[in-house]
Amino acid sequence: MQLFIPGKPFYKGNLHMHTTVSDGKLTPEDAMDRYWRGGYDFIAITDHWKPSVERWHKGMLCLPGVEIDYNLPGQVIHIVGVGMGEGLMDRVKPRQSAQSGVDIINEEGGRAILAHPSWSLNTPEIIGAMRGLAAAEVYNAVSGFPWNAGRADSTGILDIAAAQGHMPRWVASDDSHFYNGEECSAFIRIQADSLAREDILAALDKGLFYASRGPSFRQAELTEDRLIVECEPVSRIAFASDLPYVAGRVFEGEGLTRAEYPLQLHRRERFVRCAIYDDKGRQAWLSPIPLSGL
Repeated sequence: MQLFIPGKPFYKGNLHMHTTVSDGKLTPEDAMDRYWRGGYDFIAITDHWKPSVERWHKGMLCLPGVEIDYNLPGQVIHIVGVGMGEGLMDRVKPRQSAQSGVDIINEEGGRAILAHPSWSLNTPEIIGAMRGLAAAEVYNAVSGFPWNAGRADSTGILDIAAAQGHMPRWVASDDSHFYNGEECSAFIRIQADSLAREDILAALDKGLFYASRGPSFRQAELTEDRLIVECEPVSRIAFASDLPYVAGRVFEGEGLTRAEYPLQLHRRERFVRCAIYDDKGRQAWLSPIPLSGL
């Protein structure tokens, strides 16, 4: 099974960012222009509790978006909604549960993304209890230095959740607020039929995307006994799963473009994923792939 459609181009997008409509430093127009100049094909402006509307900026699609948040003892839950209709805020309220927020986003035609689970101190139990998530942020740029105390990467907590059977797909986002370096640094590449809203959402549903901070996957294929990855030249290709140790699953060198990982089904392996690293240390991530059907 090939994860991506051979020969089909990828669109580049960012699904989490803020403007002066809530707590961002740029106006919507200036923020859109910053991403247009950064070579993006689509974005979603997701101001806190203030949804944006669909629009186009110099050929770049701006999806409707919003961020809603809920406080729990010891953690918060932030949900990014993208692609929903205009009736969302008539229904979603701060005192509802986070699950209600996810449900309403979905009912209004959108897709719900769990934002920055590491920054939010989310637990595997909380992640596992969420139903109807389209994705979770494996990387959130503004959650890292110098804007926050180094919790940009949520690989660890999402790996623990995946090991327990909870595997939302992974996206990378900027969560731009300050626009002094975090913007245009984390993104998804997605194989949609077009830049129409419905085509982007359909591709999200099908999992035809990967998260990145720079390097690019070309193809990934899951066979009955291995995961095969092809990518642009990188310096490291690393496979991970719910098994804490498997020998020989990290490949390092100059100009690596392909690697294979033999599945450990005899050890009851539950999922597998892959990350690639360029010579600057920037990553790209495949979402965890459940192995229960093999």
